Amino acid sequence: MTKSLYPDFYFQDIDLSIISDLDKNQILYPVVIKPNIGYSSVGVHKVKNEQDWETAVNQLKADLLHSDELYDSEVVGSQTVLIEEWIQGEEYAIDGYYNQDGEPVILNVFKRLFKDDYDTSDRIYYTSKLAINEIYHDALKFMKNIQTVLPFRNYPIHFEIRKKGDRVIPIEINPLRFAGAGTTDLGYHAYGMNMYEHYFSGTKPNWNRILEEMDDHIYSFFFAEVPLEINLEDVSCIDHDGLRHEFEHVLEYRQLPFQNDRSMAIIFYRSEDLNKNLQLLHLDLIPYLTIKHLVFI
Repeated sequence: MTKSLYPDFYFQDIDLSIISDLDKNQILYPVVIKPNIGYSSVGVHKVKNEQDWETAVNQLKADLLHSDELYDSEVVGSQTVLIEEWIQGEEYAIDGYYNQDGEPVILNVFKRLFKDDYDTSDRIYYTSKLAINEIYHDALKFMKNIQTVLPFRNYPIHFEIRKKGDRVIPIEINPLRFAGAGTTDLGYHAYGMNMYEHYFSGTKPNWNRILEEMDDHIYSFFFAEVPLEINLEDVSCIDHDGLRHEFEHVLEYRQLPFQNDRSMAIIFYRSEDLNKNLQLLHLDLIPYLTIKHLVFI
């Protein structure tokens, strides 16, 4: 529906059942493959070249097989797959809504961090005065452009975009919600924003005042998951006290039921600069897991 806004953007939507039959030599690498309907980066894989193709496709199929046991098909769809241009640039996540007149309103601005080119995890997002100023006007322009082909009214939305130079391309657009798993609350910790109140009241924040009053700290959330190489059934408990001490200034620590989908905690925290975040991107979480002892009879 939005492809007219991005005429040079390469993508194709195919049925999962035929992905293994595609001629991998005809694909315009580098690309990303992912479920057409998705959540929390489940099944998202980057493919740099032909040599990476088979591995990425097999991983995607395994992810979708596993997700069928965890999520409804309307959360993670396993029937169709997107093959799309590997979008370059800095990545930002935006919470916002269209009011009753169709005017776009931005409620949250987060920036995403990756540990390497192949990383697709949701481990760390952060916000700061600098991050907001980097993308706010481009994000607002993006919302207005989307309005030309999708005339939203009274509509909450969460979207992720990448910017390189003057080019802004959407990674994904999620309808009828803000950032998942309650992570939208990072805005509350960083600048006192209640996104839900603004949406239901039809009001909009004063971003000029917010930026004037914000300090120069980095406000982040860390999405802790049981590593994929660990069988969930082998984990008896999580050392949340130990994990908490990895962070300088914890604003809120939320324990999650890891048995459901590997998500074991969301930690909201503040730091002086990005150095701490760059360290946490590589934090090994296995030492904070207690593994059940096998008993042989």
